[in-house]
Amino acid sequence: MIKTKDSTETVLIISLIIAMLLWGTSWVSGKIIADMAPTKVTTFYRLAIATLSMLPILFVVRRFKFVTLKFSRNALLWSLPAGALLAGYNQLFFLGLHNGLPGKGGMLVTTINPLFTFLLTSLVFQQKLKVVQGMGLTFGLIGGLFMIEIWSFNLDQLLASGNLYFILAAFTWAILTIISQIGGRYADFLLFSTFMYGFASLISYGFAYSYSPLKSMVIYSLEYWLHMAFLSTVVVSVATSIFFLATQQLGSSRSSSFIFVVPTSAMGLSALYFGETLSAPVACGGVLAISAVYLLNFNKEKASSN
Repeated sequence: MIKTKDSTETVLIISLIIAMLLWGTSWVSGKIIADMAPTKVTTFYRLAIATLSMLPILFVVRRFKFVTLKFSRNALLWSLPAGALLAGYNQLFFLGLHNGLPGKGGMLVTTINPLFTFLLTSLVFQQKLKVVQGMGLTFGLIGGLFMIEIWSFNLDQLLASGNLYFILAAFTWAILTIISQIGGRYADFLLFSTFMYGFASLISYGFAYSYSPLKSMVIYSLEYWLHMAFLSTVVVSVATSIFFLATQQLGSSRSSSFIFVVPTSAMGLSALYFGETLSAPVACGGVLAISAVYLLNFNKEKASSN
């Protein structure tokens, strides 16, 4: 049976949605372990374990020839800045969870990330924003603000320095998305992701060196390592790699539009895990976010080249 382009794209979109749901769970796990270890150490562990967990995946796909692992020097060169950005994003991710708005503050990243990505994509690839895309981005932004119930925070909380980490994290990820799309043209997405994770690990180790992360591993609890294993192997190695594959196949803007799924799943999971009550505005925000994904993918022709 020969797979058509549409059927292959459908499988990719379903995989991308699952990946975004997994990203939503990462906010729960990340919040739980944010105070268990220094941010720099947690970032290094996460990226190092993710890199190591990619090795058996590469072995299997090469052994059974599931994917042709093409590679070029250009891919290696592009993976360097991608790794630096990934390391920076993870530092900002945990700093934001530790110092930003309580509870729902992390949703700021996923709310404004697609906005940054669409803006940068328009500048880099010189693509005009269509009306339906503008509507989708507006729905996503309003939905995100509804989900974090932005009106419940005072001005001092919104302007707190910790929230700047969330904004910088979203901007960093937007740049990373575009670079991975360009760099991914020169290598298979699995190889490119592995090199990117590897470089990110080395950079993160430099930041964590003063904490002796390799010697201090035994001081952290089993709960910490269970969440770390999930954040590394499932969220990064699997879900994030799927996102980078989608970036290569669908384009930066279109793949990033699915990030609006993340706050919806994160809020639902937080309600289940932490016993939080989902108010009517939060539910409406979730509906708007999902509507944004539909609008941003309504016209398939719009993202064929970005």
